[in-house]
Amino acid sequence: MNTKEALSIRLNHVILINGFQKLSMSKLAQAINVSRATLYIYFKNKDEIVGAVVERQLNFIQKNPVPDHFAAGDFPNTLLNSLLLFGATTVTFTNELKAYYPERYAKFVNAHDQYFADLENYYRLAQDHDFIDPSFQPDFLLFQNRTGVQAILTAVQTKEIEIGRAEIYLKDLFILQLIGFLTADAKKVVDTTTVQPFIDKILIEFRATYSQIG
Repeated sequence: MNTKEALSIRLNHVILINGFQKLSMSKLAQAINVSRATLYIYFKNKDEIVGAVVERQLNFIQKNPVPDHFAAGDFPNTLLNSLLLFGATTVTFTNELKAYYPERYAKFVNAHDQYFADLENYYRLAQDHDFIDPSFQPDFLLFQNRTGVQAILTAVQTKEIEIGRAEIYLKDLFILQLIGFLTADAKKVVDTTTVQPFIDKILIEFRATYSQIG
């Protein structure tokens, strides 16, 4: 079914990989397999499409804030939300957003920066609760979250690895991130099987986006 939300999701996948500057409304419609007339029902122009892509990420951040207190039961979903967000943009998209929509770019970047500042503080709280090993610096944990995800996605974009192999790597990375930096006691209470549906959802989003690579 074609709804504005459904089309926004599909357009998001196309624009993250291909950018938007060189894509006309006709090409965008073709990329998501709808008619140009259908696309114009929901979006008056490309500006509205770019706005919808930006709002999709801002809405995700708003609906999934980093908790301001620590509870062990919140940790898996909080971490997976952050890994999803790390992989939810590309250099292609952000560079074009900065060049053509600087105000939207500033809002986009500020929201992400605040989210990850909150996540770094969340890691500190987890260490205070003897959940994350205190020998790791919180900013390092944030760094390896980002670089781990982005290294895999970059390898797909440069065709160093194919999508199926990348999915395997991402699954392994998610499990490593979930338990690799926890204290021995914390590892006993984290059940990675409970978050498998969430991991599957992330991988569906990944495939829908990176299958756009020619």
